[in-house]
Amino acid sequence: MSYRDDLHRELTAVGITGRQRSRITDEIEDHLQCDPKADLGAPQLVARQFADELGTARARRAGFAGFAALALAGVLFGVAFVTAPGHAFGSIPGAVSWPGRVGNWVAVIAPQIAFAAGLLALLRALRRRTQRVIAAAETRMILRRATVGVFAGLASMIGLALLAEELRPYLPGWWVTLAWVCAGVGAVALLASTPVLLAAQRLPSLAEGSAGDLFDDVGAWLPRSLDGRPWRFALVVAGAIFVLMTVAGVLASDGPDGAVRGIADGLLCLLGFATLGRYLGLWSPLAD
Repeated sequence: MSYRDDLHRELTAVGITGRQRSRITDEIEDHLQCDPKADLGAPQLVARQFADELGTARARRAGFAGFAALALAGVLFGVAFVTAPGHAFGSIPGAVSWPGRVGNWVAVIAPQIAFAAGLLALLRALRRRTQRVIAAAETRMILRRATVGVFAGLASMIGLALLAEELRPYLPGWWVTLAWVCAGVGAVALLASTPVLLAAQRLPSLAEGSAGDLFDDVGAWLPRSLDGRPWRFALVVAGAIFVLMTVAGVLASDGPDGAVRGIADGLLCLLGFATLGRYLGLWSPLAD
């Protein structure tokens, strides 16, 4: 068999197929025609190197694309949230059916998960933007973060649409229409990012190494007392959320309500850290 045929087989074995495989083999064949004695290395090693570099590039692209879609969806959700009447989120009329109540909770919780996961994917992609190859475990972690962010974003859009529909009798018609438009456009933007996520899923890097953790994302910005202590970091963040929500409540002349919201959001932060933290590469079982 020729070098091209061997390389074609090895590229297929590592997951590089279709036009990408044809482009690589055509370039290699052109190179060999110019220099038939060129030592390109074993086809298996060459295929692995292409897989590592393409897998790395696709994982970074997934992080960027996921965050870009989430940013647009987040702006649209924010428009609906800011313009909503006071009882549209949180406390809703007792006559509202269970889909509206589910939509209300989803519209409150899912955006926070989407923002955190999408931001973490962006941070790691930015930290690794100059590296040609990163470890397979790290590419999978970036993809997980981007995927969780996008799906939580879609849940946010669905929750917003359900909430608007169920509260139609109690809210101005213009806001219901605005909420539907924001939810629809946001969902389309998030769905548009899924081909990039699927492409990264189909071709991960094969390089060895660890995925790292939270401190590979933000460690340089943290004080030494938090370095390598993810749970201590989570408690600090939850405490900061409580303080900010309480202060916001005081400024709005409703300190007790702000404190209650601060406690709820702080506990939600800790719950998310406990349930999704390991999956998203924020901590390991031996942390703290």
